[in-house]
Amino acid sequence: MKPLPRAPTVHLMFKRILVGYAGDRAGRDAVQLAVRLQSLMGSALTVVIPYHPLFAAVPGEVAEQRAREELEAMLGGAMPEGTRFHWSNANWPIHALHELAEYERDDLIVLGAAPERIERRHVGLMERMVHGAPCAIAIAPEGYAERPAGSLSRIGVGFADTAEGRAAVAEAREIARLSGADGVKLIAGAGLTGALLGYAAMSAALPEAEAEMLEEATASAERVARQGAGHDSVEVRHEDPAHLLVACSEQLDLLVLGSRDYGPLRHVLLGSVSAAVMRESRCPVVVLPRRTPQTAPAQTEAAFASA
Repeated sequence: MKPLPRAPTVHLMFKRILVGYAGDRAGRDAVQLAVRLQSLMGSALTVVIPYHPLFAAVPGEVAEQRAREELEAMLGGAMPEGTRFHWSNANWPIHALHELAEYERDDLIVLGAAPERIERRHVGLMERMVHGAPCAIAIAPEGYAERPAGSLSRIGVGFADTAEGRAAVAEAREIARLSGADGVKLIAGAGLTGALLGYAAMSAALPEAEAEMLEEATASAERVARQGAGHDSVEVRHEDPAHLLVACSEQLDLLVLGSRDYGPLRHVLLGSVSAAVMRESRCPVVVLPRRTPQTAPAQTEAAFASA
């Protein structure tokens, strides 16, 4: 009997990072982000490169060395000590990364956004990457590799008063602690998404419902912010959540989201905030699978228990 797939897990530190690199701009962006996260967390890093021995003009060792030299030139120095390179002959890179992350029990898969390529192929790469992922996903925005090196100290989190939202807050706080930041920014859009707003636009009760949503979102975000060990800030607006998160990403170094993982039907009806933000964000985005953290700082557990 075939064993059941391992349930997605979330750890407050990414001990094993997997990044895809195919020699393109998206791959360079992804590796730059992966190396910065690896440096921050002391993670083990694996770079996956496409290579099929039946169709390649050079041996695998040569292809690996070329990829290593390209990345070292981009980074201005050697790859982090202990970096491994893995060859993959899979036709669909998402499957290859998911399967390898499942097999190696990785904590994070890193990709580059490359929005123009995604639109040209007419595939929802972001949605497919998150759906069914065995671990967290990080997306580097287009052109990230060309940006000046900097710290990951301005951390934002897409907040919702749910298990997924609390997992995102815990992860964001841990990254902020490692980077030396004193707190994170909790961001909540207390407005209906485009699809739902279209259905409710003619309702006489809509203004009252929107006011109640804003009040509840503000109260819950401020309560969780007060329970943190640092000095968390809060930004809650009456706005589409995805639009607000994208706007705030201009002033952030990293944005953490919790994925609801609705599945195909509810995705069509409700849309996907995380997918929209991953495509348009100006800063890197980390999306956690639908699981609460397995380990958390004692103060975070205590705070959430009373929330």
